[in-house]
Amino acid sequence: MAVIDVDEFIFSTSWAGLEKPSKSLLEPVISVDDSVGQIYLVCYDFTPSGQTAHPPEGVCQGYTCRLKSPQRHKSLVRLDAVEPSLMNVVHHFKLKPAFKSIWTALARVNHYKYQAWSEFKVKFKRRVSAYVADWKDPINLDSKDRAPGLGVDDTEPEGWAQRYCKVKDNILQLLTARWFGVGFGNPH
Repeated sequence: MAVIDVDEFIFSTSWAGLEKPSKSLLEPVISVDDSVGQIYLVCYDFTPSGQTAHPPEGVCQGYTCRLKSPQRHKSLVRLDAVEPSLMNVVHHFKLKPAFKSIWTALARVNHYKYQAWSEFKVKFKRRVSAYVADWKDPINLDSKDRAPGLGVDDTEPEGWAQRYCKVKDNILQLLTARWFGVGFGNPH
């Protein structure tokens, strides 16, 4: 099981050589010994990538710039390995004593967090309101659920479309374009 949001996509950079997707794509990632109960995946946050509105071709095609370093991780977890307690959180789980957690470089998560301002503004208010009663209240400003440097203002910051762009990364864009014929002027 993986707990991911609608703006997060699990994939492997090794899929780039495949002609089409199959049901067995994640098998190399999860083919580990029986003592592994949880596999950690790095999670890269993608940025507005110069977009000023939602890209008509979709997030994987339109957002191709990200932060340099992962800000968090996501997990693939075996349900029979999870400790039945309240210690579990979205990004990692407390495991039963017989199981261990490992990191893998075979797959990752692309998180399309910082989108065009019109979309990000709505998402930002929703996320922050989960952590503070009034999202404009200047408490918990260092939370990773706020945009760094955004503070409590809901007006588009100057240069938002270019903000946070540290690395060009179009691996998933190219993969989905080949597999599904989307992007690059072909919206279908």
